[in-house]
Amino acid sequence: MELKNFAALIAVGAQEQLGDQYEISNTVTMKNNSTEYTGIMFQKKSENLAPTIYIEDLYESYKIQEVTIQDAIKEVIDRYEKSIKGLQRIRGLNVDYASCQDRIVYRLVSRERNSFILKDMPYIPFLDMAITFHLVVSINDSCMQSLKITRELQQRWGISVEQLLKLAKKNTQELLPARVCELSQLVECYMNPKEWKLELEEDLTNEEKMDMIVVSNELGINGASVVLYDGVIKEIANKYESDLYLLPSSIHEMIVVPVGEDDLQKTFSSMVDNINQRYVAEDEILSDRVYTYRREEKKFE
Repeated sequence: MELKNFAALIAVGAQEQLGDQYEISNTVTMKNNSTEYTGIMFQKKSENLAPTIYIEDLYESYKIQEVTIQDAIKEVIDRYEKSIKGLQRIRGLNVDYASCQDRIVYRLVSRERNSFILKDMPYIPFLDMAITFHLVVSINDSCMQSLKITRELQQRWGISVEQLLKLAKKNTQELLPARVCELSQLVECYMNPKEWKLELEEDLTNEEKMDMIVVSNELGINGASVVLYDGVIKEIANKYESDLYLLPSSIHEMIVVPVGEDDLQKTFSSMVDNINQRYVAEDEILSDRVYTYRREEKKFE
């Protein structure tokens, strides 16, 4: 059974269980990097919001007979009911400019991979990436809820992209403080250290220890944008008295490496491509390029 047929069955089953107070349908949503996600949209007739519950994981479980259609219907309804609690904040959200200006933040995304989505969003080009703007709904130690700032909302506020950038520059650093650590620390948390060690030994055969610094935010979400924070990259470059390579390992972080005597641009490009193909989800890829920060000129290229 194909995913779209599975989704249609789930939507029909959920509709039968929840009744006429709802209009339930299967839908496809485009996320970061134009990645499509299949889900079930719940529209309660007495509400303005229509949450979508994504079902790719349930479909994979169904294919290997871990769940039945009925199991999947029950799980989707359970997820919808749990999501309602989180949406309470959005129901009462005031999107007037005066109420939102302290919660506007920015992110870095691939400009090419998001060309369709960016048509409806204000953004600023940065190298081959795009600085996009988002409104924080809630934030805690483990997650953040946010809304994209669309051109429609920007026009309602009557502000320029430059004004958005000025606000986001201040807010993002305050709401999502920078976190700078060694690569080994990140590996211990998220990756298989043995696999990463093999990749590095395969590409970097010199005997000297190579410093690899991970730049992200304390939340670890959309942290690649920390390279835009005032002083962060400049301080690393000054510490090592060197230009820097910036390896975009995902939208969540950048790996920074001091430029040495050897030209490792091609080696690092191959590494980034390998990481994107083997470890990074499609919607979390930032770029296949390796960037350079020039210490003397204080610029990225």
